[in-house]
Amino acid sequence: MDYEKWVWIELIGFDNTESDFGVTAYMNTLGFSPNGISLLLFTPDFVHAHKGMEQEYWLPVETCSYAARPYGKLRNRQEWTNYQLLGLVKELQKHGIDIYCSFFNLFLYRIDGQGRASEWCAAHPELYEMRKTGEAFPVINPLKRLKDGTYYEDLFIRDLTTVMRDYNFDGYHGADGYTSPRLSLAEADYSDDMVGQFIRLSGVELAEGLKEECDGVPQEMEKRGDWIWEFKRMEWIRFYADRWGAFWQKIMPALRKEGKKAVLNSVWTRDPFEALYRYGVDYRLLAASGVDGFVVESVAASCSAGAGEIEYEPGTEFMAMLMTIKAYVPDMKLICLNAIQDTNEQWDAISHAPTVLERDIFSFSNIYLQDREGVRRCSSGFVACLGDGISRDSWEWILKRWNLGYKGQPESVIGASFVWSDNGLNGSLEEYPSTRDWPAYKFLMTFIDHGAPLHTMVNVNDLDLASGMICVTGLHLLPEEELTRVLNYRNGPSLLIGKMTERISQAAASAGLNIECKPDQLVGMVRDRTGAVVQVFSNVHDGDLLHGGMDDLLHLNDAKSWVEPLYFSKLSGEFLNRCVQTLAGDSGAPISLRNEEHIRTTTLEIQPGRWRILIRNLHMNYKTAHLDVGRAIAKVSVLTDFPGIPIFPVGSEFSLYVPGRGMVIVEIEF
Repeated sequence: MDYEKWVWIELIGFDNTESDFGVTAYMNTLGFSPNGISLLLFTPDFVHAHKGMEQEYWLPVETCSYAARPYGKLRNRQEWTNYQLLGLVKELQKHGIDIYCSFFNLFLYRIDGQGRASEWCAAHPELYEMRKTGEAFPVINPLKRLKDGTYYEDLFIRDLTTVMRDYNFDGYHGADGYTSPRLSLAEADYSDDMVGQFIRLSGVELAEGLKEECDGVPQEMEKRGDWIWEFKRMEWIRFYADRWGAFWQKIMPALRKEGKKAVLNSVWTRDPFEALYRYGVDYRLLAASGVDGFVVESVAASCSAGAGEIEYEPGTEFMAMLMTIKAYVPDMKLICLNAIQDTNEQWDAISHAPTVLERDIFSFSNIYLQDREGVRRCSSGFVACLGDGISRDSWEWILKRWNLGYKGQPESVIGASFVWSDNGLNGSLEEYPSTRDWPAYKFLMTFIDHGAPLHTMVNVNDLDLASGMICVTGLHLLPEEELTRVLNYRNGPSLLIGKMTERISQAAASAGLNIECKPDQLVGMVRDRTGAVVQVFSNVHDGDLLHGGMDDLLHLNDAKSWVEPLYFSKLSGEFLNRCVQTLAGDSGAPISLRNEEHIRTTTLEIQPGRWRILIRNLHMNYKTAHLDVGRAIAKVSVLTDFPGIPIFPVGSEFSLYVPGRGMVIVEIEF
């Protein structure tokens, strides 16, 4: 099976008392040779406190386990030296594995209950992220400048390349905090440094009464920050996007010169729209740096299981996130972060929520992009997170499901295709602050969540390759050329959603479509494969805007964690249901006849006459899936461990149990 297997692991997963540092024992437990192993060394002090390799010395204790946690499932934290780490890298490379180093922008930890800070980071408070209230958030902001006015990124590149060379790492894994800020742009970083960079690079002039230098004066800082977010929001977002892009476009040539690779974490599980709006990161600019891939933070299992006591069920959301990232950067390798366990963060999906872990594996390995190369998976593999203390039996369980998730190459995906437009993304970003209208990913996520069979993305420029039902959102945001492609689509029916602007009305009329509705009202148009309009329905605004209208929308609180949703305008239940019914009814996908509010399917045509159906249960408890596939079934084969009994079809129907928050995979022969 052609997919990549990676492991993210701390030093606590190995044993420096063994001559081979415990590598043989670990590989025997693992049972396979990964494409890559990323060593999590926690803190930037790993690179900045590096003393070279002329002498042996102890590494900072917090690099020896995640935040210096004292023990794991198999052993206590060990103190490691620079020579031992080099020996570990060499032993792992003997197995043909690429070894990466990784660390967060964090530096606070605890020893015996007492708070500590990594020495180098603690000595550089000028680099901390700064809230607009003037409060320092103790993490490194890689875009800032040191006290002497030089850019941190220049020091980082020098120190990182030295460490990469001295330990002979194959690559660098840019983890949380080195690919995006930890706080949202609505909240940070509003220090004099970042505001000064903003003014210089964007050409924006501060309003009268606002000071360019006011660090240490919270009221002045907050007033300045509020003004930037209210009046120069798009400029602020673009400034950050350019800075993050430039940061990596400076790092990658230095790594390539050393013959090294790099992969980057995605932005806090966010799709291209929210990555930009919330955090000021443009995936296209990161990709342009020449990185080898993105590690997509698809950690749904940990969230679903309530890690950190959060109440968040993001399985469908993360599917939409992964699909839209792939549509935006189609040539980028996307490796899914598989949330297996994290002792330091105190969650263990494989022990406490195996059904949601299984669901993630099957879901994220079976969403697709249709382009000039054909139908191809959005994801290229998994990163086991985190990889220490897992038994041989558990690794066999994981590998069996990874293999099944990536087994075979479908000839087509049964269902509708969701149409992506880069121009639609940019338009959504521009209009969102004053309208809170839905971007593409919000439609995609909601439609899938309500049962629409949308598991394939297609770029608007590749519409000639699509067949069957298509779904287009943000119709009014498309430029003329793209709008013409959409209106000329004849390879199947289409659902077109957008605001009835004058331009759309004229374009529709020129295509022979007579549509009556209020100006700027959100409408859905259903067309058959001849282009004829067979349905038109509009969204009924019911409490759509806050009491203050547009002014209140501009002042909504966007300073939220990634686990908290942004505010979006309301979509009526009737409008949503008609969209989902259209997509389900005209797509040829299986119809759910029982527990339809809980059962979701993904259907792949493996070859003519044979379908593979992934059946997901949204409920906590077992639920029956009773499906009608529309054609007489000759045979049903169960590919997953559950259910462990044969399934006998009746005509075009069959039924089986699906575990709570889990997934079952079957193949049917017609």
